[in-house]
Amino acid sequence: MSFIGVRRRPVLGWAYALIAALLTFVNLAGPAVARPLDEVKESGFLRVIVYTDFKPFSWEEDGKVVGINADIGRAIARELGVKPKIIARGAGEEVDDDIRSNIWQGPRTGGVKGDVMMHVPMERELIARNNLAAISNAYYHEEVILALKTDVLGDKAGLEAFQDGKGNKVACQFATSTHYFLAFAQDGKLRNNVSPFVKFKSAAENFIEGGAAGLMGRRAQVESALQDSELKLRIVVPEFPVTLRSRWNVGMAVKEDSRDLGYAIGSALRKLRASGELAKIFEKYGVSYVAPKRI
Repeated sequence: MSFIGVRRRPVLGWAYALIAALLTFVNLAGPAVARPLDEVKESGFLRVIVYTDFKPFSWEEDGKVVGINADIGRAIARELGVKPKIIARGAGEEVDDDIRSNIWQGPRTGGVKGDVMMHVPMERELIARNNLAAISNAYYHEEVILALKTDVLGDKAGLEAFQDGKGNKVACQFATSTHYFLAFAQDGKLRNNVSPFVKFKSAAENFIEGGAAGLMGRRAQVESALQDSELKLRIVVPEFPVTLRSRWNVGMAVKEDSRDLGYAIGSALRKLRASGELAKIFEKYGVSYVAPKRI
């Protein structure tokens, strides 16, 4: 509580000392802070924040965090000469919430801040309003794609295959930009043939098992889910209206005063890209590596 503008009795010197001691204790007992490069190297480890339940980029399996982002985090730590500490956390309501709790403020329920947070959308507005974090080091280009079964729809099929009266279903994840697009595209002519699922995994299973002739979602989601299937597919990249996001670059965030760490991570990332290791990490999980693009 602020005492500015409130008249109170003079506080004795010993009371000031007590208050200072208490504040020092609170600061020491609080969550560990995000650290510049020298501190990371001195400690011998890099704290990498990834999302949990976010296949194929990160999830927990047999007590270990796995996935594309987890592997990239481990490779970056290796290049920096330190050990990785991969920390998986759930997503908040907004990416801004995740950046705040994982990078510069700390989780409200307690816990350490990360040195770097993976999978941050490289959007101008997001970067501008999160000035306590440095968002950079784009490492992947994500986009929404549509997978079509050619044995059902033909080799040249597109979205029109799901118009009213044609009986073909397209599966997607509920309450996403993809779902919204399908509900209103082509003047709503696709709406009755859209099959939304709470989780993308369920949408993919429905598609694989024959419940739908189309599957729409983020490229990484679709490719990873279908990597072991023997389906004959045609991949289409639908054109979204400007009001809906359908493609974006993915980068990382560090604390604003840890820019030297961000530069070192960027250097490590360039080495991983040049050596081909970055592409191999994506391929390991059935995803095509698409380099960041100018948007």
